[in-house]
Amino acid sequence: MQTRPYPDIWIRIIGSIFLAHFIKMLGHSQSLWEIVMQPEYFLEVLTGALINFGVWSLVRWVSIRLDAHYDWLEVSMMRAFLQATLGFVVPVLISFFTMYLFFIYVAGDNIFNSSWLYVEYRVVLFYLAMMNCFYLAYYFYQRFRQAESALQTLQHQLVAPQAVVNTPAASNTPVIIATKGSRQVPVPVEEIAYCFLLDDIYYLKTFDEQQLMSNETLDELANLLPASQFFRINRQTLANAKACASFRSIANGKLEVILQPSMPEAAIVSQKKAATFKNWLVNR
Repeated sequence: MQTRPYPDIWIRIIGSIFLAHFIKMLGHSQSLWEIVMQPEYFLEVLTGALINFGVWSLVRWVSIRLDAHYDWLEVSMMRAFLQATLGFVVPVLISFFTMYLFFIYVAGDNIFNSSWLYVEYRVVLFYLAMMNCFYLAYYFYQRFRQAESALQTLQHQLVAPQAVVNTPAASNTPVIIATKGSRQVPVPVEEIAYCFLLDDIYYLKTFDEQQLMSNETLDELANLLPASQFFRINRQTLANAKACASFRSIANGKLEVILQPSMPEAAIVSQKKAATFKNWLVNR
């Protein structure tokens, strides 16, 4: 079950209300009490808070989805571009068009005749930038805690190496530690359908179609995973026998293996390894 990576609901609620109140106060010379006593104060603050919360939640949702597919440490440039586009530019446009409609249907005015674009909108831009910085800082904080936990585990293993060596689970490699976004996830070996290399990144694909990044190369995984269960189909693919749904002969004596779940690229066994693959499937 996936945990909530950013448990920040109260931060979003309080921050959204504060931002709406702060924008309402801009440009007013009256005291706080006088502004609060105005009939339209609560309507405008409530509407602004709902808009702010929706936009903030969108930035959070974008950050979580990008964490799952474009890790900051693995594909930094692509992640920065997508975060800037989807986490800042898109919310900026949504904020503008939302307030544009608010001015027309609630305030009864034209946004271009007001000071909102020159004063309040700049505050919104600043807050959107801070939202993205908040999730970026939270991401690296989580990574730091994971590294700290891994270091403590390693120190424990170094203090008691004999206990680790004598543990059957450790020698049998029952799980593989993989990366999903900012989290380290233990994946049971029997749930791994295949491991593959794509765009210089190593991935694990599970039978329930989760795709996670591997912390080991395919060579390292081939040494860790049981040879009776996993076969190195080619340089890019290491497959579980249960994932090999079928295969067919193609040109030059090669085999094309059909994997389930489906794989982004065809899994081709070379002519040299074709007989070994068939024998492995039958006699493993």
